[in-house]
Amino acid sequence: MKKKQIHHIEGNLLSRKKQYNYPGQLVIDGDIEPGCQVSADTIEVHNVSQADIRVRSGMNVHEKVIDSSIVSGGYFEAQHVECSTIRAEADIKIQTLLRQSDIYTNKCCLIVSGIVELSNIMACRCIDVHTIISSEDTPCTLTIGLLCPDDQDLKIRSDYLSMERQKKQLNDDLEMVEKIIADTLQLKEKIKSIKPSLKEKIIQLKKEKNYAAIKDLDPFFKQLNERVESAFMNYQKAIEDKQNLKKQMDSFDQNALDEMRKNYLLRKKDRIERSTQCHTDVVPFIQVRNSISEHTRIQGLHAYRRLQETLNDTRIEEVKTEDAEQTASIGHYEIRLFK
Repeated sequence: MKKKQIHHIEGNLLSRKKQYNYPGQLVIDGDIEPGCQVSADTIEVHNVSQADIRVRSGMNVHEKVIDSSIVSGGYFEAQHVECSTIRAEADIKIQTLLRQSDIYTNKCCLIVSGIVELSNIMACRCIDVHTIISSEDTPCTLTIGLLCPDDQDLKIRSDYLSMERQKKQLNDDLEMVEKIIADTLQLKEKIKSIKPSLKEKIIQLKKEKNYAAIKDLDPFFKQLNERVESAFMNYQKAIEDKQNLKKQMDSFDQNALDEMRKNYLLRKKDRIERSTQCHTDVVPFIQVRNSISEHTRIQGLHAYRRLQETLNDTRIEEVKTEDAEQTASIGHYEIRLFK
């Protein structure tokens, strides 16, 4: 039987090397410093800050994870997680606080004595927490019953959304320059319409030999000329920008975007179908042992509910519905609340 390698580091894992790859277990007496990229079979450490970590079997953080990204092929455990993203195939256990973070697990998220604050949790089997705190501006979102996206899912989604944003930006930029052109032409017509009355007024003032009044008009004419000059420059630039944007839009690969969207939706559909199959032996649920504050968003495989009140000691369970009409409209599952 092959003995597992154990790598023991006294003190902190330093950021000066940046990238670390250990084939076995990694035990760190101190912290993982900001800027480190670490991979190992398992990791045991006190604190993690601003790091990118991948573990094949599991990770145990004795104290805090701050502003980090962690992907585990097995379990993940920590005391405190803040401003981080955690993905794991097995259970995720957090003891005291989860704040402003995103959690994804294909098993259970367990924070049975801790607080979830302004965070999002997706767990295929269950979410079991003590207290959930949401706000109207930043609601917590709890998703049960769905398998979590894997690396390939996330890459396809990221590429698709990036290209979608690129197309939207081109359309927004084109809309903006067209507005500048329209506003400039409108200004031109406005100036054109007031010129006859100005000319008539100046002629009248000259007849009256009211040179002081004519001189008082000088700042107005100066301001008007500056405005016309500025508008003309903006107009010229907008015309050039419009031509460049038209070229970019003509060269935009719409077929590639359509293919990306198709792949994204196919993988999402496949993940939902596999999630449905997982429910043959396990009923997904959320258990909140103390309270869920209002504005918390709860969603399941095909169901959706936003809590409008604070609920104490609540169990939210996702179960199959037998109503054919309801099945056709919302899918195979609904969420029920149990006090």
